[in-house]
Amino acid sequence: MYTISFFDRANIGMALPHITKELGLTSIEAGWVGAAFAWGYVVTQVGGGLIALLVNPRRLIGIALLLFGGAALATGFARTFHELVALRILLGLAEGPIYAAVSLFLSQWFMKPERGRAFGIWNLAIPAGGFLAGPISGAILSHYDWRMMMILEGVPAWIFCVVWFIAIPKSVDSAAWLAVEDRNVLKAELDAEQAAYQKPEADPWWRVLGEPAVWFLTAGFALNGVLMYGTTLWLPTIMRSYGSLSEIWIGVFSGLPFVASMLGIFYISRRSDLHGQERRWHAAVPTMLTGVMMAMAALVPAQLYYLQILLFVAVGFTLKMINPLIFSWLTEILPTRKAIPAVAIVSGVGNLIGQSVGPLVVGYVKSVSNTYLPSLLVLALSAVLGGVAIALAGAGGRGEKRYSRLGAAARS
Repeated sequence: MYTISFFDRANIGMALPHITKELGLTSIEAGWVGAAFAWGYVVTQVGGGLIALLVNPRRLIGIALLLFGGAALATGFARTFHELVALRILLGLAEGPIYAAVSLFLSQWFMKPERGRAFGIWNLAIPAGGFLAGPISGAILSHYDWRMMMILEGVPAWIFCVVWFIAIPKSVDSAAWLAVEDRNVLKAELDAEQAAYQKPEADPWWRVLGEPAVWFLTAGFALNGVLMYGTTLWLPTIMRSYGSLSEIWIGVFSGLPFVASMLGIFYISRRSDLHGQERRWHAAVPTMLTGVMMAMAALVPAQLYYLQILLFVAVGFTLKMINPLIFSWLTEILPTRKAIPAVAIVSGVGNLIGQSVGPLVVGYVKSVSNTYLPSLLVLALSAVLGGVAIALAGAGGRGEKRYSRLGAAARS
């Protein structure tokens, strides 16, 4: 499900050079096309965290599949820059609730010792979607135009919507594939976990807005997102500037960093769980390393573009390690009534900044410098600062002193 979701937001990168040529867009306007998704996304991302607490997350995800499939398909009919921006905003509105809804869904099915790996496996969908968008879009563009590409790639969301409602049970109680005894044990353990958070004078969910750690994690996620989304949108265009790669090879090479991301997410999720569910440094250090490797890629001479591609793949390995760790971290140190809104805030605000600034900064700097080197250095600096912000969020994990206020409920 989330693979399809990320596929439909990432495929714009492959189409962008063709869209720019047909609609006569400038580099800055192309950046706005990439950024527009975030404006809609943040509205329903933050609101989706609250809605998910009131509505069955399974139902909310199914509705989102139906809506974002339609918005993705309709992008193929855009005739002007403004229509394209409007449809990207609609796509963001449709996809926004999914992250918070799935976070709640996983917290209802997995205990804390397993949750980091569960979040990690789920987050493999992000690089999987990004990887598939490259070669599949490249293959379609080799035979059809970008409009047909968008139309064809919007249909799978509708198909999977049907699969989702058939295959996914409403709750643990209705999971027919679990033995009755297993259902009872799992439900009892999950209920006991939440009971450990309860207090007679429980704070309302909005008190999480006053927690500094939430905002440090938001800053870290946003700054890493500047690099991630700036790269996702512009990498195919950068590779096309080499002048020697075919459409299919551009798609394949653009997808390789996402394959590396899948390996990185699997590695870091497993390592974090095996080291006492330590999340802070497992997220902070790779994020800073991502920035360092991006700076190295930016400084590679143009004639050694194959070395730059290898460094982009290395960037991909560490780029998305942050995703499963900070969100599983929030569900471990906060009760559900606060954790899900916190996930929505971190993801929503972080994505707004990352997806808006990343594409725009590359487009703007390219327009004034006529080269991608300065913009890649800006992306690199952003990731390094993001890692620092995560480190400042405080400690978390079994055997550590947790953040003084965020961890209070978990210790009581």
